[in-house]
Amino acid sequence: MKKLERVLQELNSKKADIEATLKAECDLGNKQPRNEVNDWLENVERINREAHSIEEDVKKGKYFSRARLGKHAEEKIEEVNEYHQKGRSFTSLVIDAPPSRGLTLTTATLAGEKTKKVVERIWEDLMGDKVTKIGVWGMGGIGKTTIMSHINNKLQEKPNKFNDVIWVTVSQPLDLFKLQTEIATALKQSLSENEDKVRRAGRLLGMLKAKEKFVLILDDMWEAFPLEEVGIPEPSEENRCKLVITTRSHRVCRSMKCKQVAVELLSKQEAFNLFIDGVGSSILQVPALNKEIINEVVEECGCLPLAIVTVAASMSGEEEIYEWQNALNELRGRLRSLNDVDTKVFGRLEFSYHRLKDEKLQQCFLYCALYPEDFAIPKDELIDHWIAEGFIEEVKDVQAKYDRGHTILKRLVNCCLLESVEDGSCVKMHDLTRDMALRITSESPLFMVKAGLRLLEFPREQEGEENLERVSLMENHIEEIPSNMSPHCEILSTLLLQRNVHLQRIPECFFVHMHGLKLLNLSHTSIEVLPSSVSDLTNLRSLLLRWCGRLKRVPSLAKLLALQYLNLEATRIEEVPEGMEMLENLTHLYLYSWRLKKFPAGILPRLRNLYKMKLSFGREALRETVEEAASLSDGLDYFEGCFSKLKDFNIYVKSTDGRGSNNYGLALSAHGMGGYLPTHLEVDKSVFLYGCKICEREETIVLPKDVQRLQMFAVDEVTSFNDVFPREQGLVNIGKFSHDLKVLRFANCRNLKNLFSLRLLPALQNLEVLKVYNCDSIEEIVAVEDEETEKELATNTIINTVTLPRLKKLGFYYLPEFKSFCSNNGVLVCNSLQEIEVRRCPKLKRLSLSLPLLDNGQPSPPHALEVIRIKKELWESLEWDQANAKDVLNPYCQFMER
Repeated sequence: MKKLERVLQELNSKKADIEATLKAECDLGNKQPRNEVNDWLENVERINREAHSIEEDVKKGKYFSRARLGKHAEEKIEEVNEYHQKGRSFTSLVIDAPPSRGLTLTTATLAGEKTKKVVERIWEDLMGDKVTKIGVWGMGGIGKTTIMSHINNKLQEKPNKFNDVIWVTVSQPLDLFKLQTEIATALKQSLSENEDKVRRAGRLLGMLKAKEKFVLILDDMWEAFPLEEVGIPEPSEENRCKLVITTRSHRVCRSMKCKQVAVELLSKQEAFNLFIDGVGSSILQVPALNKEIINEVVEECGCLPLAIVTVAASMSGEEEIYEWQNALNELRGRLRSLNDVDTKVFGRLEFSYHRLKDEKLQQCFLYCALYPEDFAIPKDELIDHWIAEGFIEEVKDVQAKYDRGHTILKRLVNCCLLESVEDGSCVKMHDLTRDMALRITSESPLFMVKAGLRLLEFPREQEGEENLERVSLMENHIEEIPSNMSPHCEILSTLLLQRNVHLQRIPECFFVHMHGLKLLNLSHTSIEVLPSSVSDLTNLRSLLLRWCGRLKRVPSLAKLLALQYLNLEATRIEEVPEGMEMLENLTHLYLYSWRLKKFPAGILPRLRNLYKMKLSFGREALRETVEEAASLSDGLDYFEGCFSKLKDFNIYVKSTDGRGSNNYGLALSAHGMGGYLPTHLEVDKSVFLYGCKICEREETIVLPKDVQRLQMFAVDEVTSFNDVFPREQGLVNIGKFSHDLKVLRFANCRNLKNLFSLRLLPALQNLEVLKVYNCDSIEEIVAVEDEETEKELATNTIINTVTLPRLKKLGFYYLPEFKSFCSNNGVLVCNSLQEIEVRRCPKLKRLSLSLPLLDNGQPSPPHALEVIRIKKELWESLEWDQANAKDVLNPYCQFMER
């Protein structure tokens, strides 16, 4: 225990240093902690709690348990040492925060003159000085969020009025802790999860005050709360800040002391027009239909925009009179038995659900209700779950299943039962639509959904649990499951427990009566061991244990012959689970563990149905396994591999020889980056080099011939990108390197002097993104290797023209010695340029841009140019080769205060 106390003190000292450095760097502005640093801090907090628990057990002094406690203390000492070493290995704690001026939101068309007048009233109050708090209220589905989405987007076009527009969806139940996190996230910053609400409020107050004049939009509020408890400064004429809330209750507006703006129902004519927009104006030309039947259907929608849009979408394409008459009868039948306004809204939405007619389609829709309110559901994750449930059985090929899944999603979006968000990568349910789905699933199929409610305890066993088909307890704070709990849920097919981060143990008997289980998600929990009863779940198709950072062991998988999806990404698994060779139906294998010692040879060749695979190859990796992975990758859609040794990385690349998976992400890292590869990539074929050596024992790194993205982080031996390609290898002539390279990023490479020389230019003609971060020594991007050419350039005998015809994004960040893109009188020609960003480059003198010329000889901006982000003082000091170049580019400048 004394040893544990000593090493824990060292770990906490490192934690204090890291937190102090983080605060200092983030307070400078435009920085945010790296995800891996946040994860490290959370794990250190967990380790402290567990060490304290061991200490309490020791104090109880039970003699018979000393051996067990001693073993626990030893394991904890080992873990403390590991995390202390990991903390020391961080080469950078922060990354640049994306520039924040709010988001442009997808919006529906504003319906009716009344609605447009509401928008005008809100806009007038926002542009004026007198009104500082506005409350937009009205019944659910009436269009409050649509109105504020239009206001939000309009504010983006007024950059001088407000410094930032912050949009946060509040939803129910009100959780001020979560609200603080959401606001900080919207600001592209973060708050510690380990501080209390009062301290977080102080930090958030500082963040918001630093923004000075801003608009904060809180959508879908159900309860009033004191602004100071969250850390929101009281809006006033003096600070020029504004608060806008949307709510169903005028009482909330009154309690928040907001000026009330009521949103009313549409007029009958406005409702008819909105319906025709949704169903298609051609419906009015169909001879078999008369305007009267259409009007009757519209009337049943109650002049409520959400109901009108949803019903119209479900009737689109129907041209037979009997279809319309039947639809009218259905609508009236559903509404006849409902008395109050709210249930009538559900009745209208249920009509659209039943119009889907296809039972599998309806099941796919209802499944979305398992996620928390206002949750952005990743499309691919949702389709994976549908596949596991058996909703997409009509096709056998995996890619065909994904195609079918996306077709279903498009149908549900087109029917207005889901909305597409996050640039189309996710879908979301309107809260009323979700409530309607939960009403349906309270009977058959029977769901239990308690997601995102911050529950501390696992729900007790209840009457009727044997009829449960799907259960979602995701996104809660459940710490334990009672040791004797063994629910009798034989027909349960989905159990979602992910993101209960404090959940450590699951009883051995817990899964004994769940033989029908098809999907089990325990990702982002703190479980150490998976109970052996999982080994008997013979119907299980998807086992998800991603980011279970304490998970060391998984029981035998030999009986799980139906398993298709196994995710052990970013766990502490040391050995491949027993029985892995039996999983011949596996299509997805994610075994990314920084503790995995080796993957036995002979297993991978038996997994012939794999579609996507992620593997880590540690220091003890077998050459045979690397070659097997390379051989298997030929048939994969995606392969991701993290290699600890340069030799293994090269073996894989040489073995695939351009015949690898359709898409890939390969990482070479001395520290083991399992689980840390970026999840959103601009391109499909990527290589990441993290703190590694690219030349070792006369072996130089070999890059895939078709690589499209290359990122180097903390590769200290590199002085130039040319180092990857020694001159004697003749780079382009022997086709050693791809001409497909589109993205090139360098970060924290402290000895980097330049990026590339002219001889590398032919291989960069398809480059689209070029960014350099935190490289202390770099002075220029393009260097001249030949002394004679350099002498001619210095005397202006020749002009060095660097042409990158497809370059779209150019960024330089925190480069203290950076002076110009090209040395001497070199110029950069990139007429496809869209974005330039320069931050903290105090010695920059020339951007070296050569602008295209008009017929009259005057320079003009690149045709695609959108923005130049730069500090005004630096912009004014830059030197230009072309007269009037600064004046031509000035309108595109977005000057940053920092």
